[in-house]
Amino acid sequence: MADVKIQIYGIRTVEDARMVIAAGGHHIGVSFGKIKRTPGQLSCEKAREIFEGVQPQAVRIGLTVAEDIDEITANLREVLPDVLHLSGDIDGISPAGVAELRRRFPALRIMQAIPVLQDVPLESQRALEYARLYGPVSDFFLIDTKAPKATDIGATGIVHDRAIDRAIIESTKVPCIIAGGLDASNVAQAIRETRPYGVDSFSLTNLANPEPGKGCKDPAKVKAFIEASIDA
Repeated sequence: MADVKIQIYGIRTVEDARMVIAAGGHHIGVSFGKIKRTPGQLSCEKAREIFEGVQPQAVRIGLTVAEDIDEITANLREVLPDVLHLSGDIDGISPAGVAELRRRFPALRIMQAIPVLQDVPLESQRALEYARLYGPVSDFFLIDTKAPKATDIGATGIVHDRAIDRAIIESTKVPCIIAGGLDASNVAQAIRETRPYGVDSFSLTNLANPEPGKGCKDPAKVKAFIEASIDA
């Protein structure tokens, strides 16, 4: 039985958050902000409603792709999650910028996304360099697939080489959560191959056709993902 933290992203309603927690999830992930930057992003008010609706039953993760420290600060003053997930262009906020966010919000933990490109060898990527540079200012790493033409990291549903995950995990003391095309069919193997702190799922635990304004998580897919992660 694997002892891993299970993180489910794309939470858009209190009901979905509670469903994930009841199924055994540990972290709930919400994309939020005042300026609309991603399709599934929620307002600060909606994110606060979800976070208040599950406290203290889960670790509340708030994702931003913003790169302006003052914009992020304004969002955090509206709703302060347990962990801020920085998932925009990693070069858009320097380690010094992350340190400044930590100074402004001392109780806040930081999850820095580490970008991994599909079908590109480790030596041709900057993943290990990023892990070294951002390690001193990060409480967690989220190792995720980056689409070649995207600036933000993740939400692709694309699998990358798990050997790269393992190399990053072995290179750092920062707890690493792995992501990128994980579902019930492959998460157990990914855990066995990499021995991560946690696993993350967004795209492949979503409903095929979610209704606008309602939750997007598929309870059956979430349950299967969590059970496969526990049984790894």
